[in-house]
Amino acid sequence: MTNKLKNFKDELVNNINQASQVFVVGHHTPDYDAIGAAIGIATLTKVLKKPVYIIVNDPRQTLDQGVQKIIEETETTYHYINLEEFRNYADKNSLLITVDVNKQYLTCVQDDLDKVGKIMIIDHHQEEPDTTIKTENKNKYINETSSSASEIVTQILNSKQIRYSKEIAKYLLAGIVLDTNRFQKNTTATTFDTTKKLLSKGADYEAVNKLFISNFVEDRVTYTLIFGRKEVLQDHVSTEEGIAPQSVFVEDNTFIEAYSQVIGQPTVSFTIKRDQPDMLYRQDELAKAADKMMQKYADASFVLGYVSETDVGISARSKCQINVGKIMSLLEKTSFTINPNLPASSPVIRSGGGNKTMAGGRVTTNDIFAVENFLRKAALEITVSDEVEETQKIEEPVQLVQKRKKVKLRKKARVTK
Repeated sequence: MTNKLKNFKDELVNNINQASQVFVVGHHTPDYDAIGAAIGIATLTKVLKKPVYIIVNDPRQTLDQGVQKIIEETETTYHYINLEEFRNYADKNSLLITVDVNKQYLTCVQDDLDKVGKIMIIDHHQEEPDTTIKTENKNKYINETSSSASEIVTQILNSKQIRYSKEIAKYLLAGIVLDTNRFQKNTTATTFDTTKKLLSKGADYEAVNKLFISNFVEDRVTYTLIFGRKEVLQDHVSTEEGIAPQSVFVEDNTFIEAYSQVIGQPTVSFTIKRDQPDMLYRQDELAKAADKMMQKYADASFVLGYVSETDVGISARSKCQINVGKIMSLLEKTSFTINPNLPASSPVIRSGGGNKTMAGGRVTTNDIFAVENFLRKAALEITVSDEVEETQKIEEPVQLVQKRKKVKLRKKARVTK
């Protein structure tokens, strides 16, 4: 454990002990990492004998089936509440801990942060100055090199020698497995060491795999988003001779480009449900589609869909030199057209970020295709600039060697004279 995490752990324990009660919240539509980390922190709080509540404001049926299963398995042990209950319970002596999220707009409590006396953050996503939840530096631990929030929470539990069940170990392992795409990315030596310790606590990898088995409906949503319907529909149009049949081709949803780079020509996909762009999705559905594209169809993937009536969500992945976190961070500096009928009080969101291989974002707009065009342009420009930078890194040492050779030749000439 690093000194920074050790100091944060000590502050976390101190703040829990001083609080009248503790609330733990992840991002909207919590995934395995958010729910696993929340349960881990709730476990620590219970050991410290403080009342603890896990906030999940999304309707249960909108959550991933595996996440639903985890909540059902633990709701007799942990107290799950919604946003309204949080508003009723919270007071200035309360502590709020956010896990797997640091951006205010991504939490259901975004408008109620002033109801508690202190806030702490545990996360592995990139910070953005304009949207990060405001708290003191000693009260946040954000480590972008960590695979997941579950990895960080596991380190805290193990460091405090907190006893936890094999079920809790399974939920924490599920968070790590999700955010590393089954250990194919975002892994460090610490990730594998943490996983080993979870397995020694009784976590069952096969049981974790069962959580990831999607039902038919979820698979159909993912595949329809990626591929569309490759079929010909018969429609009828009016002509001078009367009604005549006409073939209508449904457009494919995925647009793929090949970008030239030093390392070759990676394929970059941009996915939207083009025949029904206003369809609403959960953020985790966009993430699943992005992961699916990465398995064999593209080297970098951007999946877009409306996650509310006013906001477009984006999930991005990369397994090449294209830095999707860098691209998504540009969303903050860009304006998109907004429906003029949107109430003036509605928040306008423009935020994105992540790391090189995994990122996400959300923008308020009524033009999803403008967001796609922006991402396509940004991906191309950043790819070209990175190629130039990489070329300079290669050329500069060569130029330096040539310069040194010239100096040596001059010295040799002087000696000869």
